[in-house]
Amino acid sequence: MRLRERSGAATGGLLSGKRKTDYVVPWSRPDIGDSEISEVLRVMRSGWVSQGKVTEQFERELAKYSGARESVVVNNGTSALLCAILAHGVKLGDRVLVSDYTHVATANVPKLLGCKVSFVDIDANTFNIDNCLLEDMARKFRPRFVIAVDVAGMPNDIEALLELSKKYRFTLIEDAAESMGGEINNRRVGSLGCTSVVSFHAAKQLTTVEGGAVLTQDSRIARRCRLIRNHGGAGQKYVSKMVGMNLRTTDIQSALGLVQLEKLEGYVSQRNRIAREYRAKLSQSFRFQEVPRYVTRHPYMMFIAVARSRRVRGNLRRHLERHGIETRIPWPPLHFKASDKEFQRSKALYETSISLPLYNSMEDHDVQKVISAVVSFTQGS
Repeated sequence: MRLRERSGAATGGLLSGKRKTDYVVPWSRPDIGDSEISEVLRVMRSGWVSQGKVTEQFERELAKYSGARESVVVNNGTSALLCAILAHGVKLGDRVLVSDYTHVATANVPKLLGCKVSFVDIDANTFNIDNCLLEDMARKFRPRFVIAVDVAGMPNDIEALLELSKKYRFTLIEDAAESMGGEINNRRVGSLGCTSVVSFHAAKQLTTVEGGAVLTQDSRIARRCRLIRNHGGAGQKYVSKMVGMNLRTTDIQSALGLVQLEKLEGYVSQRNRIAREYRAKLSQSFRFQEVPRYVTRHPYMMFIAVARSRRVRGNLRRHLERHGIETRIPWPPLHFKASDKEFQRSKALYETSISLPLYNSMEDHDVQKVISAVVSFTQGS
């Protein structure tokens, strides 16, 4: 199937029949080198490739890096969110509030668990959930859970959200799928007092190709996540203590993750350099995600730029495609059954935003190709 923009309509994937390898500058590319390959081969030759001691080591290093008391590694970020909600005792019919601007997985998980999911519009500047609207809805619905999404990797104001969680007695879960390496007031994501879930998908700052983890300060939640991940069992084989699933990872992926974790600080620094260059050179063409003072480090899993209009965004995307530059349109809002009047900001952002190429191994000449192509479009339009 070929995906195209027609009359300014947006698609998240490719505009033509091109494969990712056909692009001069792809939207994303994993940086997997000789050290990762060597460690993966070592595990494959060891005779133990499923989840085991290497995964336990990866969990310890993740907790140490993030400042979490414990981490529980699973097979993907969606599974991490599933584990987290189940571990916190979700019940059928629980009300869950979710940002309207996020990947559909954030809402799919509570919906599959039989929850009543309501959406909250975003802050027009930060693209994260609007805390004032959230408080209004918390007062109205008295939710059991709130899932706050770190859009493009930029952390939410977790301290403010935790205050709301105490006031309205809901459980806060941070969907930090994109924010590994981010910091709030010099404290890393995962150390801020709520349960956080991260993703290690191939486009992320740290990849295990597919994978995810729950980061928590609560050992009880970590124990429950480990049970859920392994069919509800621990210790004696085939004996289950609770209902669970197979959400396990493998030592092959964890070996890859351990090497990537050693490189993460460098990766985040590189992503920040690229983001600064985009902001400096393209400010006449776009507005950008506002980074509040409490965010001491934005890890820039994605770089979202906002064009003047839907038409301009569509024309720009086609222009970049012709120059061999891949782009993405971040997620459609999730309020598909609700009135657009309630979600003006997420709707407007979806219709005008474009995600420019940004990845760990992106070299300066590729950054300059993107900038030059955008400038040439701006000057010619």
